Amino acid sequence: MTKEVQNEILTFLLILLVTVVIITGIVYFISANDKKNLKTINNSFNYTKGIVTNKNTYKAHYIKVRYIVNGKSYIESDGINTEDNVSEGDSVVVKYSTKKPELMITQFNDQF
Repeated sequence: MTKEVQNEILTFLLILLVTVVIITGIVYFISANDKKNLKTINNSFNYTKGIVTNKNTYKAHYIKVRYIVNGKSYIESDGINTEDNVSEGDSVVVKYSTKKPELMITQFNDQF
């Protein structure tokens, strides 16, 4: 094996390693942020009704929900499962943080 081929293989492996580290870091950050938000919701929460304003089932499965807390309207999204029977315009139960009302989960969230 020539020195040039060895350098190409080493470069490829380093790029692969850096890519894996970056992707792992992003996944960890998103997961940690979701856990933090869920903890904030569960520490001090209330329930309200919301209206599904958008449903996306292409690649990512989520709904956007409009709900009102203390006279202020929020539109936030939450994940759904493929078997969840929900459509745009449906009414859903929203569990939101009383400290940060923009943080919410819907009745379709496994952590609800």
